[in-house]
Amino acid sequence: MMKSIFFGIVALMFAAVVMQQEQASAQYTNTDSSSESYKWDDMSNRCSAKLYGQIKMEFDASLFYLQYAAYFAQYNVSLPGFEKFFFNAASEEREHGIKLIEYALMRGQPDIVNENFSLAFGTAAEPEPEKREGKTKGSVALTALRKALEKEELVTKSIRELIKVCENDPNDYHLVDYLTGEFLEEQHQGQRELAGKITMLEKLLITNPMLGEFMFDKQNM
Repeated sequence: MMKSIFFGIVALMFAAVVMQQEQASAQYTNTDSSSESYKWDDMSNRCSAKLYGQIKMEFDASLFYLQYAAYFAQYNVSLPGFEKFFFNAASEEREHGIKLIEYALMRGQPDIVNENFSLAFGTAAEPEPEKREGKTKGSVALTALRKALEKEELVTKSIRELIKVCENDPNDYHLVDYLTGEFLEEQHQGQRELAGKITMLEKLLITNPMLGEFMFDKQNM
């Protein structure tokens, strides 16, 4: 009798252990399937596509400034202040592109591949003096600064459009805050600096048209 009771208890304990293992296994399977279907850091498709577009624009701007830097570094142009300014501008734009790539990867977005990212080198960017009534007038350096300001305005506009898309589709608070605080302020500061340099060079070219570029390059770049 005692043996029967003993073996009965052992059988019940064994059955209980088997049931617990089966329940644990089922729970693990459910957790696995739910984690596969859950996007751990979601971003809307429109916002993601616009973000990749902004990354491309940042690197395009970097290439644009590199070409300008190389132009002013030529022996027959030789304006080292403008050369240094545009090399620094190219580095800043490249850094912006890298920051956005790192952010996209932090948010679980796909890698940067040819399907979602490509750079258009286009034709070589060289600043040219303004032409009025068939005659060449103006300053190559002044044209370069004006083109740089136009480029920065395009980049700023693109960042604002990116913020608008990510704010409404649905509101991606973290990315919007990151772009507003990390990028927009620097964009506005850069535009203000370029606008100031353009005004100063314009005044200098009026008072000293022959040496204006050379003096500005030495003193203000």
